[in-house]
Amino acid sequence: MKTRKTKKRLLYLLAAVALLLVCMITGAVTKGAMRGQNIPERSASLQFQQDGTFKIIQVSDLHETYFTGGITKDFLYDLARRERPDLFVLTGDNLSSRAVDWGIGFLSRYWVKISIHSFMDVFDRIYKDFGIPVTMVYGNHDAEFPRTSREEQFAIYASHRSFLGQATAADEGTQGKFGQSYGTHHLLIKDSAGQTPVFSLWLFDNANNREDDDGYGCVQKPQLDWFAAENEATGKLPSFVFQHIVVPEIYDLLTPIAQEDVTDDNVFHWDFVDENGQAYTKYIARTLPTGVRGQLNETPCPPKHQEGQYSALNEAGNVLAIFFGHEHTNTFELRRDGAADLVNSPSSGFGSHGSDLGVAGVRAITLDENDLSDYDTEIITYQGYYEGALRQARLKLFQSLRSFPNTILSQFVDIIAFRPLLRITKR
Repeated sequence: MKTRKTKKRLLYLLAAVALLLVCMITGAVTKGAMRGQNIPERSASLQFQQDGTFKIIQVSDLHETYFTGGITKDFLYDLARRERPDLFVLTGDNLSSRAVDWGIGFLSRYWVKISIHSFMDVFDRIYKDFGIPVTMVYGNHDAEFPRTSREEQFAIYASHRSFLGQATAADEGTQGKFGQSYGTHHLLIKDSAGQTPVFSLWLFDNANNREDDDGYGCVQKPQLDWFAAENEATGKLPSFVFQHIVVPEIYDLLTPIAQEDVTDDNVFHWDFVDENGQAYTKYIARTLPTGVRGQLNETPCPPKHQEGQYSALNEAGNVLAIFFGHEHTNTFELRRDGAADLVNSPSSGFGSHGSDLGVAGVRAITLDENDLSDYDTEIITYQGYYEGALRQARLKLFQSLRSFPNTILSQFVDIIAFRPLLRITKR
């Protein structure tokens, strides 16, 4: 049995190395048209359109590798062309840790580079053609590459003309029990005249997974102190927060069920740790509360620990909603009076679970300059966006990407069959 597993592992290793060599030979890392030193400086500001709208498209959980994103990249470009958002926001797990899973960790540094460049080159093309920038935060899987730090990854994103944002002092002092955060930042949106900031976007890094109890990292006190000061300095404008993982309070706000009332498996549960280090479990119903839009298909997975983020945001009084991903098949919108809404967005890629339920896609969020106390939002799925037998067949092909042989086979079939057919039929 061990011999068979060793041979299989060696086969995967040789295949991965061969594919990486192909990328090197074809210049995959250096061919990004908008990447490099000799590029015009990008615009430093965002503003509402003349019709008073500002649209954001949230892209979450791409779980991207260089070899898995053909249909995803087409989808992103089509969204830019048809929806004309003003900003794309990547909310973490942008990368897949397959390089580590396949036992080629020694190549993970190169894998990170080609993977980030592969989808950021698409955003550069979008920026070139439509002037739409992109920003990002990390997820828990982005931190699974031991040879490439958050800071190094951020520099790769920032090397692209389409990227908007910069590292700030927010993450200083976060080297403690949750690990070092990086890339937390703040963007301002000006009015349609381009004169006055009227809305804020806050992008928080959730930090690393905790190694001591297998819990997810959380937004930490130094980041919250930075938010409080920056928020005050910019006038406490109406705001959105984007991050990868939901706050722990989600288990108090859906449909809590007392442990003594749990009689079957029709509940989701999650383990938490209190400030004294004591473990406890919370339970919620698998059905959403009445009036809550969207779907609850899998267990909400917040940090076991917290440092008071949701309370701090609500005390500030100007945060309308927190948008997050992490749970690939949940799409609920928990709207709250007098507190920040909690809004889950699905997986936008095919490198992990979720696409088979037909919920894979993006979240579009639209603001109206004339009423910044509210917003409209909807999920745009691949299945709903692409009509016709040919596109639906291509979608089904990419829904099989979760295992290593299928990853390569799907890309090969797409290149030799679906792409030529789409060009011929002008679809």
